[in-house]
Amino acid sequence: MWDRKELKSRGKAAFKANYWKSVLVAFLLIAFVIGTGSSSGRAAGSKLDEQNLSFTAENGVYEVNGQSYDNLQDAVTALGEAADANPEDIQEVNNLIEQVQNDPETAKALMMAAALIGGALLFIVLICGLIRILVINPLEVGCRSFFVRNAEAPAALGELGRGFSPYGRSVGTMFLRGLFQFLWSLLFVIPGIIKHYSYRMVPYILADQPELSGTAAITRSREMMNGQKWNAFVLDLSFLGWHILSALTLGILGVFYVNPYQAATNAELYHELKAMQ
Repeated sequence: MWDRKELKSRGKAAFKANYWKSVLVAFLLIAFVIGTGSSSGRAAGSKLDEQNLSFTAENGVYEVNGQSYDNLQDAVTALGEAADANPEDIQEVNNLIEQVQNDPETAKALMMAAALIGGALLFIVLICGLIRILVINPLEVGCRSFFVRNAEAPAALGELGRGFSPYGRSVGTMFLRGLFQFLWSLLFVIPGIIKHYSYRMVPYILADQPELSGTAAITRSREMMNGQKWNAFVLDLSFLGWHILSALTLGILGVFYVNPYQAATNAELYHELKAMQ
């Protein structure tokens, strides 16, 4: 069984021995890899959620905070007043509703505009997804490769390219990992978290053991994390205080100390689990 304090001590020493490169690579991990993967979880709540407002529409009846209205404009007025909206804005919305109801051409134009906006948003989502699959995922492999090598000796930034060679193996395997994590998350939060830890070592294995196929790398990760998920979870929790301090410094401490420290420690965990196999 590995010792958490020793692991963190080795990680700290490794990143300090190659400080500025470690800071840069850890920044790439947070800004592009981890950041893009969790942005939806950090999205701010809507105005309705913030003010505990509710609005539903069914069979021509509109309900605002439990009060029913037969007229959409009355419902909009009630909702706007409850949300402390500007009366002029409320009136402008109601004028638009009246124009749509009385002018089929305006309604048609709005529907076309909504379709165009929806199509544009869908296109943006698809592009972001492709960037995630084709660029961000291989970059994660490269970043993990840097810290795996840096645990043994000061690593070069050229390790970042390891995730792009062989390119297809990195892209395909990381896509499968993400797909499996997503499918397990559909079974509620706990199974998703468990599988997140099961597949945690995949990018490290891709970087360190190029002889393994993608499916073999996923299987190897599950084997390495068997019986280690809780310990890895506790290791993550041990950095919670550091992240709180980082938040108090507006992320400055995270960029220059906490993030490379944690990334280097995770690489030490990989080495430890690999040695136990």
